[in-house]
Amino acid sequence: MCKRSIVLFTVLAMILNGCGRTDGDSTPSVQHAASQDTAAGLEARIRRVESALVLLSEEGEILAGQTGTMAGRMEHYGVPGVSIAVIDDFQVAWARGYGALEAGGDQAVTQATLFHAGSVAKPLAAAAALAMVERGQLDLDEDLNHRLRSWHIPDNEYTSTQKVTLRRLLSHSAGLSDGWTDSGIECCYSEAGAAPTVTIQQMLDAEPPTGLTTPTRVTTVPGSEYRYANLGYGILELLLIDVTDEPFATIMQETVLDPLGMTSSTFEQPIPEDLRARAASEHHDRERPFPGKRHHFPTLAAGGLWTTPSDLARFAIEIVASRAGRPSSVLSQNMASEMVSPQVTIPNHPITNAEGLGLGLTGEGQGFAFLHTGGTWGSTCLLWAHPETGQGVVVMTNGRGGQGLIRFEILLAVAREYAWPE
Repeated sequence: MCKRSIVLFTVLAMILNGCGRTDGDSTPSVQHAASQDTAAGLEARIRRVESALVLLSEEGEILAGQTGTMAGRMEHYGVPGVSIAVIDDFQVAWARGYGALEAGGDQAVTQATLFHAGSVAKPLAAAAALAMVERGQLDLDEDLNHRLRSWHIPDNEYTSTQKVTLRRLLSHSAGLSDGWTDSGIECCYSEAGAAPTVTIQQMLDAEPPTGLTTPTRVTTVPGSEYRYANLGYGILELLLIDVTDEPFATIMQETVLDPLGMTSSTFEQPIPEDLRARAASEHHDRERPFPGKRHHFPTLAAGGLWTTPSDLARFAIEIVASRAGRPSSVLSQNMASEMVSPQVTIPNHPITNAEGLGLGLTGEGQGFAFLHTGGTWGSTCLLWAHPETGQGVVVMTNGRGGQGLIRFEILLAVAREYAWPE
């Protein structure tokens, strides 16, 4: 992890340690604004969040005593558009958009604007896989090569006693070295209006059309350690297609998006025409729009979701509700609990101490949270939820300026305003 991330997350912990306290009281005080706020009170809360983003330096260090406005920080980072959904009292308390769909354009971001979620697609793909486990179509602990047909994980000395399983794939503990994630190069995408021509299999094997030089292979004993691998979710995508004989976008629509009423979300590429008109353009640093407006990638499960913060908030609330035993549409209480239970520890990480099944985990008790971040070469995303208190936030941007630091400035402002638990 880079120094910037260590500093940033240390700052995050420091801010959250104090944001739930009042003078003279060390006990966190949770407020449920969704049920208590009048319309005027809610608007006042929103204005306080918008005007009190916690400023971070380029290195991720807190600028003590300094706050900034939403508009000012967007200009500072060169981010054309931002959208937010705040979760409070186990429901979406409010959602709002800022800026423009494309730099220099006159179409404003609203709560209905679609953004590229990047890796925040992974928790939804994980939920679909877990739903298939509950239907008996998959097994969490079976050797995946028994189910894969379109590509097989090459066996070697590391898989002689331990195998790559669905549980390990979802928790990034399958022992995979990912030739795409590890290289960090921008490859294999297509621009708006076209679906990618490169296949997941070609990416996994680092074949010439991809530009990758190292294939994805098992390089440590499966189950022995955490190692983030985007193309592990590429394997997941192939698995779900092989088992169902359906396109991945259809699987996700039928298993997750439709049951949750996520009507502003899609895994289809290119984005369906009825949603495309309200989809944001992606931008390089300093508000430079992509020539083709947006990129599409072959790995849908790893990062092919276009959605809104409100839709992602619905997904987070669903996991919270299922875990608590409330009626749910995707997962049972037992499976939702398993999803947000530690599967592998993550040592020396300043914020996420374990990985669940598709979600990072941090904290304990009232302060327990599940989360995931996402970032492409032109968008960023953050999902954060406290299941014990029913609080959280989703932030999406259509620019990568500052590598998404504005997401955490907004997160800290919301955490402070809503007195999140430590």
